[in-house]
Amino acid sequence: MQQLSKVSYDVEKSALFLENIWKKIPKLSDDRKFWTCFNEAGTELRWANETMEEMLDKIEKLIEDSKPAEKLMIERGSTFEKLNTKQQQFLTSGLEAEVAKEFLKYDTLLSVSNPVYKGKIIAGEFDGLFSKYLVEVKYNVAGDTNTGKFLKQFKKYIDPSDENFINIQKKPVVLYIKQFTKGGSVDQSVLKTLRQNREIKVIVITDFKQIKKLY
Repeated sequence: MQQLSKVSYDVEKSALFLENIWKKIPKLSDDRKFWTCFNEAGTELRWANETMEEMLDKIEKLIEDSKPAEKLMIERGSTFEKLNTKQQQFLTSGLEAEVAKEFLKYDTLLSVSNPVYKGKIIAGEFDGLFSKYLVEVKYNVAGDTNTGKFLKQFKKYIDPSDENFINIQKKPVVLYIKQFTKGGSVDQSVLKTLRQNREIKVIVITDFKQIKKLY
């Protein structure tokens, strides 16, 4: 009887284990419009299902939409930080698209500039999700960047216990930074802290040439 009870417990335990694994695997919704799954914290996530053609069209549109803001910055002799929020968003989205386009030369694109929802709230965004890497893009990082705020934002990519964790498959995270201001550099403390993360690897790059070296 005791042995039977143990077998029953083991079967139940295995079933729960398999159910937990199944919940974490992204699955298409019945209407095939969204991908859905649960993260390790138990949060249900949802993001748009896009065809390759739709993603490629989006990349070209984001690049085109960013050109007026880039032109304005050049004409004014201004900097990213001095632009208004909307212009910064255009530039950042355009850069996300350019980075995704470069990664496409070496990897399979799964998602680009695609918000990830928990209910009606945005948990994060896939700047670029590829077969091998999850890519986060920053147009500018300043030397006086708030370390706590920066690391908190990054938890969604590297901390499975975070309720907003969207890196379900725990892919290595590539952080692409276009420029540094106010004494910022790849060696500043916040970036060193990210690179020291043990559970999920974080790679910081600043040039398109470095992308090829990742493969």
